Amino acid sequence: MGVWEIRGLFGNEYAMEQAIEELKKHKGFEWEVLDRRNLSVRFSSRDPQTESIVRRTFEINHGWVESEAPLGRYDQKRKEERQKKMKKDELKRKRAAK
Repeated sequence: MGVWEIRGLFGNEYAMEQAIEELKKHKGFEWEVLDRRNLSVRFSSRDPQTESIVRRTFEINHGWVESEAPLGRYDQKRKEERQKKMKKDELKRKRAAK
């Protein structure tokens, strides 16, 4: 299995900063800030104890887990959803034009 990722969404920047400070106290994973309120925590292999630490850190700091999957799976899923929506919107436009 490849790299495992947990993505989290926080209510504000301060909450995310506090979660990062807490994550710095632990080892076994890397984190990356995706934007103002989204954080990605990655680890080399799936480990229930590490996952628990990350999930609990998000929860304590008023965040929640948005995705828990192999690295890249979340982006792929979102891309598929966007394409589906675009096709649906295009079909609506074609029907409206008739």
